[in-house]
Amino acid sequence: MQPQLTGHMAGLGLSHAAPPHICGTAPWAIGQLSLGTLSLRIAQTPQDFATVHSLRGQRFHRDAPEQPDEDGFDPLCLHLMVEPAGGGALLATARLRLLTCAAEFDNSYTALSYGLAPVGQHYPRALEIGRLCLLVGAEPAAEILRALFAGITALGLQTRANVLIGCASLLGADASRHFAALAYLRDHHLGPQDCRPLPRALQTVAFDAIPAEIDGNARQLPPLLRMYLAMGGWVSDFAVIDPALDNVHVLVAVPVAAIPPARLRALGALLGAAPLSLD
Repeated sequence: MQPQLTGHMAGLGLSHAAPPHICGTAPWAIGQLSLGTLSLRIAQTPQDFATVHSLRGQRFHRDAPEQPDEDGFDPLCLHLMVEPAGGGALLATARLRLLTCAAEFDNSYTALSYGLAPVGQHYPRALEIGRLCLLVGAEPAAEILRALFAGITALGLQTRANVLIGCASLLGADASRHFAALAYLRDHHLGPQDCRPLPRALQTVAFDAIPAEIDGNARQLPPLLRMYLAMGGWVSDFAVIDPALDNVHVLVAVPVAAIPPARLRALGALLGAAPLSLD
């Protein structure tokens, strides 16, 4: 049975009768949610988008942080914004796109690095998470990240997504620096063989190429990746080396049906909603 969304979780403005595709230009009534000291909403105005692009530029353009970060995928997505409840600088953002057919999977941002056909065959409705970032120095970072993921999960349920997919990065493009973290993922969190994406990027490192004598170390995993895994996520069996962004990243997939009930309850409580159920 499809997960149900109740209470204030529906306040983001997407109902189960909404159009099947997430689109930044969709004329939906998008609300704003108060999460204690934080506020969660979806970008709507030109100023909102300029603010989102500015924060992304600060985080993704190492050599020119003043340059806004925007691309042709932006108009196809919704853009979540986490701000101080009383107003102030944008604290975090992420963009979301619902993929529902082979052409959309194959022409998504994630597909620039990963062949998603196996994912799409098993999960025909995927909510793609991209360009997720926090303002440098924003605190409390853990609470901001939880607020962002509460919104992502709410939209995943509202759009009836089967899976959440995105890339999780480890800082530094020298893959050997991350062998312990990647070895841990290889040993504990690989996706099912027939669901794993295929390599598309020019530079990749296969997990089976990591020396067997290297012990896995979960402590080297970044907070975002830990959160994906705590929600029941699995990873690709290779990592992509991205010199432009100076990182190494893996694809993470979180099947909605695998999200632990306790995690759903916590996210529901954060948004002031009734408990969620996957039954």
